Amino acid sequence: MFTMSLSQAFCQNGVSFAQVPISKEEYANKEELKMDDKAQRRDPAPEIGKTVKKESVPEKIILNRKRIDEKRKRSRETQLNRELGIVDMKGDSKKEAQIYTLNDCMEIAIENHLPLQIAKKSMKLAEMRLFEARRNLLPTATLAWEESVGKISGRYYTGKKEYVEGQQPLFRGGELYFTMKQAEVNLEVMKNDHNRISNELVLQVKKAYYTLAKSKENLILQKELSKEVEKILDMLTKQADAGIAPKLEVLNVASQASQARYQLVSAEGDVSVAELILKQAMNIDSKEKIDVADSEVKFKKIKIDFENALNAAMMNRPDLKVNTLMFEYYRYGTRIAKAKGWPKIDLLGSWGLAKEEFLSRDMADTDADQELKPQWYVGVKTSMPFWGSTGEYSLTKEEWVPVVSTTRGTAATTNSVKLKILDKLDYYSGKQLAEIDFDRSRQELNKVKQDIALEIKESCFNYEKALVQWETASNKVKYQEKDLELVRLKRGFDEAQDSNVIDSMIRLAQEKFGYVQAIADCHIAVATLNKAIGVEDYFRDESELKMRGILK
Repeated sequence: MFTMSLSQAFCQNGVSFAQVPISKEEYANKEELKMDDKAQRRDPAPEIGKTVKKESVPEKIILNRKRIDEKRKRSRETQLNRELGIVDMKGDSKKEAQIYTLNDCMEIAIENHLPLQIAKKSMKLAEMRLFEARRNLLPTATLAWEESVGKISGRYYTGKKEYVEGQQPLFRGGELYFTMKQAEVNLEVMKNDHNRISNELVLQVKKAYYTLAKSKENLILQKELSKEVEKILDMLTKQADAGIAPKLEVLNVASQASQARYQLVSAEGDVSVAELILKQAMNIDSKEKIDVADSEVKFKKIKIDFENALNAAMMNRPDLKVNTLMFEYYRYGTRIAKAKGWPKIDLLGSWGLAKEEFLSRDMADTDADQELKPQWYVGVKTSMPFWGSTGEYSLTKEEWVPVVSTTRGTAATTNSVKLKILDKLDYYSGKQLAEIDFDRSRQELNKVKQDIALEIKESCFNYEKALVQWETASNKVKYQEKDLELVRLKRGFDEAQDSNVIDSMIRLAQEKFGYVQAIADCHIAVATLNKAIGVEDYFRDESELKMRGILK
């Protein structure tokens, strides 16, 4: 049989491949089509009777566009996450979950928390403002160099000046000094505000961590319970098919199995939600797979005294420090406002070299170039506000080199008096506003002290309640374990049914979860108390240190 290739057929008809028009989309995928043709040449010939399905060019174009769109979408998401400060740690979607200790979670959260980054920048800004306030106490100086060319009375002239001028505040009523002290207080406020944000973030991470840990522990309990109930249901179903077990008992156990499955699904949902909350607290990508280092929650009892905790809070609480510093900050504000009503005295001065002379090209006989000669001035400027107006007085003594319009230099002593009518009315409103801010800061300080005392009291009370719940849950677990042993023993003697055993198992799982939840509540209560005190590890136990990876 004679066969003819596609290229030969085109050539016989007078058409070559080079003459076939190609669209832009086909041209964009030209290299990809070539690679597909080479791959087909390497493949063995298809069997007779079978057709080979070849992907059409439009389908390739669609797939290529989809890949490009996906790349652009991922790029936009990465850029958006970077701008929002969300750390993208997902990498490979099939990658196993990374295991974090409590300490790891806190370190990552502190590193990625945007308010903390803003607080650090605010501290940097406060340092700049403090430097500016200190600089205002020192004299200001200006270096100047001037050259001039002009024409007067039909003749050209040139001039040159090199001088330095400065100003030194002699007396401002303490305004500059109090402004510097206020800037120092503001820097301390920013530092303590940073500690306040960090303190709140640590509590948020600990709550999320312990919530995830107890949710995972509950999930383990529910998996074991569901597995045991399913075994009993399968056994009972086989007995019912054999006519040994009653149908009513099978239906009852089937209902209990459904309840166990429902609790398992709820536990899985709780783990997912708790994991998402922890990711949000750590400010990492929600698609990242994470796991806690040890889901088994333990606790060692700590002795806590209210008076000791309250005294520690009054010494270490960042909120209290911030409000105390704000009280001092506004106190300096009132002093600054009062200082604006005092006289201001500034010392002014300038010294330099200068000359001014005609150009020799305008004269038949040339003059020798003049040398630079010294010129200077010194003065005192004062101003005094009164009744909303400002009175100014200045005394200046000066000596200048001669200019082309004069034959000699000038020396003079000048006294100047000015009265600006009602230009300082804002002095009284500014003073009143400063006093209002000061009183408000005093009220806020008293309120914060009361709130801290109440928060410490509530935290201590919550810790005591958590301890009672822990002891109660421990006793309930022991009782339910004994009850389950007794019911199983009765079932062995055929004095109880399988549904009774399952009921006891379900109650035991619930009591065990209550015990784990009580332990988590104890940890959260201690963390809340530490946050109220303002020290991260003021109260801590060995079990938490192990969870943080500090102790082994």
